Amino acid sequence: MIETRRNVLVTNRMTTAVAFTTQPTAARMSFLYLVTDGDLQQMRDAIARGTMPPDFDAKLKKLAAGSLLHRSVEQNCRLFIALLMAARDGAFVEADESERERLLRVLAYVRKDDDAMPDYKPEGFADDQHEVRAVAMELGALLQAYKEWRLRHQVPRMWVTAA
Repeated sequence: MIETRRNVLVTNRMTTAVAFTTQPTAARMSFLYLVTDGDLQQMRDAIARGTMPPDFDAKLKKLAAGSLLHRSVEQNCRLFIALLMAARDGAFVEADESERERLLRVLAYVRKDDDAMPDYKPEGFADDQHEVRAVAMELGALLQAYKEWRLRHQVPRMWVTAA
């Protein structure tokens, strides 16, 4: 009889766990629908010029001086920007159009101050981190390929220039 109760309890836990994991949660939601065509075009234009909008650059500098969460968002955004700049120059050719658009959309989202969780509120960058993490996981192979490419092609030139 004790064994039967354990089985039921385990079955109930497994059922509960399955039911819990199939429920939609905020962690699975994307807020990228808040990015307008204008937001995207501004990021495209900035990449085409080889610069970032001044407000976005200032925001990244502010994030760099913040918490670990803030620094993570900043560093990943700078990685995305570097990849997009290398693709724009024709140097890094592994990123296809849809991948570049996905990166642009996330950058445009992070640039927004008044998004799903306004940045001025406590924990206001949690949604930005969520979007950055989601694209980093989704495009992990591409980002790794870019990092390896950068080590082979860009870093050696930096050492030669510095010497």
